[in-house]
Amino acid sequence: MPFRVAARTILELGAELISSDGIALYELIKNGIDAGSRRVRIDVEVALTRTAYEALDEEMATHPGGLVAARETVLEAAPLDAAEAAALAGRLAEARDVAGLRQAFREWYVERNLIRVSDTGHGMSVEDLRQVYLTVGTRSRLREKERMAEKGGAPPPLGEKGVGRLSTMRLGDHLLVRTSKAGQERLNELVIDWTRFDHASDALLDEIELEAREAARKPDPATSGTEVVIGGLKADWSAAKLAAIAGDEFARLVDPWAPRTADRILRLSYNGERVEIPVIDPDFLKRAHGFCRADFDLVDGEPVLTGRVDYQLRKKEKGFRLGAAELVSTAGVRSPSLLRSLGPFSMEMWWFNRGLLNAKNGYPDSTELKREIARWAGGLMLFRDGYRVNPYGGAEDDWLELDKSAFGARGYKLNRQQVIGRVQVSWRNRGLLDQTNREGLVATPERGALIALLRHVLLTQFKQFIETEDKAARVEERSTLDTIAERVESAEADIRAKISEIERTLPSGQRAMARQASKLVDELVHYVDEAKDLGDQYADDRAQLVYLAGVGLMVEFVLHELDRATFGTLRTLKDLDPARLDKAAAAAVRILTDQLETLNKRVANLEALGTVRRQTKSDFDVVELVARTVSAREGEAGRHHVALAGNFRSTAARWRIKAVPGMFVQIVDNLLANALYWLKQQVLVESGFAPRLTVEVDPVAGLVTVTDNGPGVDPAMAEEIFQPFVTRKPAGEGRGLGLYISREVAHNQGWRIDLLREEAVRPGRYNTFVIDLSGSART
Repeated sequence: MPFRVAARTILELGAELISSDGIALYELIKNGIDAGSRRVRIDVEVALTRTAYEALDEEMATHPGGLVAARETVLEAAPLDAAEAAALAGRLAEARDVAGLRQAFREWYVERNLIRVSDTGHGMSVEDLRQVYLTVGTRSRLREKERMAEKGGAPPPLGEKGVGRLSTMRLGDHLLVRTSKAGQERLNELVIDWTRFDHASDALLDEIELEAREAARKPDPATSGTEVVIGGLKADWSAAKLAAIAGDEFARLVDPWAPRTADRILRLSYNGERVEIPVIDPDFLKRAHGFCRADFDLVDGEPVLTGRVDYQLRKKEKGFRLGAAELVSTAGVRSPSLLRSLGPFSMEMWWFNRGLLNAKNGYPDSTELKREIARWAGGLMLFRDGYRVNPYGGAEDDWLELDKSAFGARGYKLNRQQVIGRVQVSWRNRGLLDQTNREGLVATPERGALIALLRHVLLTQFKQFIETEDKAARVEERSTLDTIAERVESAEADIRAKISEIERTLPSGQRAMARQASKLVDELVHYVDEAKDLGDQYADDRAQLVYLAGVGLMVEFVLHELDRATFGTLRTLKDLDPARLDKAAAAAVRILTDQLETLNKRVANLEALGTVRRQTKSDFDVVELVARTVSAREGEAGRHHVALAGNFRSTAARWRIKAVPGMFVQIVDNLLANALYWLKQQVLVESGFAPRLTVEVDPVAGLVTVTDNGPGVDPAMAEEIFQPFVTRKPAGEGRGLGLYISREVAHNQGWRIDLLREEAVRPGRYNTFVIDLSGSART
């Protein structure tokens, strides 16, 4: 039995798939662009609003005075100019009863309240109207897109799902399509009265006859194009509404940074009056406080993300580059194949610090500037082949969760109201699929990877950079406490000498004032000394807090191992075969022994970080403690087939120092954890990769080095990775505190930790961390 659809289902489908009047017009514009038209016109003609029409229609239906009285009431109440009132009176005069009066009124409303969308594209034949336009969900655009994709060259059509024509039923009750191809002598017409698809109708779709036909002759057979006339508008339209859609929707319809902006592609009018489409002013963007650009591409088949941050307010800039292993980690994916499927994209972002936009900071036109920012801000707009993917970057959309991150964080906030920018993708990004209702992208893994990479650029590369530079600027601009103390100390003697001189010249009865001034100087010096003590105390407390934070990270590592051991133990016990208990028990004991040995090593390292010992210096052998710390990671290394190398197992060399052993364990273990993490990422992206971790101890030079053959660190980030909250790991995998805490702990002990500036493993990357313990006394 063939599948049959109720006619009212079409109305429901149009209402659900096309979510707003702006989206509906956007779909019709895309049809014109896909037809090859260089310009699309939209003319809105309104003689009477929908609200007024429905009120008057209800008045006619219920008027107690009969036909003549109802007609006169409508003509008097309708807010029309003289010409329209005369036209309506002539139409209503032909009615013979109230039902005819209402029908005549409806016909007049359909004809005089309309939206006309016209283009000069290649047009359609009668057969196209029958086989394509009247077939909802046709794949003709998709097939055309696939053909063009195979050939390459120009971008394929914007549409592909064949549902754009449903936008006409959202906008109005009546549809007239006039179209023709070049060379055809006649126009081709299609007329649809959508009220025949009424929600109360039980008619099946194939029971409603819709016929495309040839119509009047064309003035010039060489012309082509399509005119879509939507009558009987379902919503109230005004010049203000069309202007709002022009500013909120159409201004962003086309990439406003591209040569063909929306105002060059579209022409809008309301009752014959031109409605302007705003364009972005390049000079306005030059006044941004910060700028960021990033490009994601495939280089020799491998994903690479490069970019630049320009903090124009501080005149500081930096570049960044992430390779395949870092991108797999940042995007939170398991394989670079997903990133290849995502495809190339680029992004640009201009950032305004709205708090600085005032006359005091050199912005006499701050009101106008803020108005322009408000027009274009909203986050990053997404454009495919130069045309916007709604609703990204709109007033109500936070697809990158910038506001959520900003308002959930302390300190400086990067939110959508400060950001103007774009992301550019193309039809080649096949993993980024438009939703059928044109409200964003389908939730594919590629979409998730795109969002993760964009958030990394905005929140890690850009936001953290400007916060770091702001802190550095505040340090430079603000006098330090030591400087203030020195100034007070140098001025104290002069002040006291002046006071003594004044006291000697004063009569004895007035010398109490001088003594009071001397007391004030004493209090000032006392306050400065107290401030210095507080500063020293703060430094001590800060060192302890940093240390405790490091202990917290170590506890996380141990809990992870405990979880693995517990899970493995339970699984082993569950797999025991009661019939072979003796043999199975022996095997289980061996497995449990191995797991407990690993756990004991981890606990032994944690014990060195206990509350009692965390600030206690003691003699310890560096080589022995390195060997024990590495040994605690042997299980993890073995599970991931990481070869451990180096002289850390040497028993011949002895190197004893007096320091806090727990602090040393904390630093070494953090470097090992980082190395193992990045080696696991490199395994995902490099076929045949043999991960290797090398730990070397040099007692003579006082150095411990940790080297891995993973992705390494971009030289541009060699110092930045030691800043707090800088991480290349996805959310939940890292907090960006490990290296920062390690450096703080090292500084507290008189040690140094740094990244060796040598490209010894991978070209253009640094792979070795150095712990310099030469500042510790040997025992």
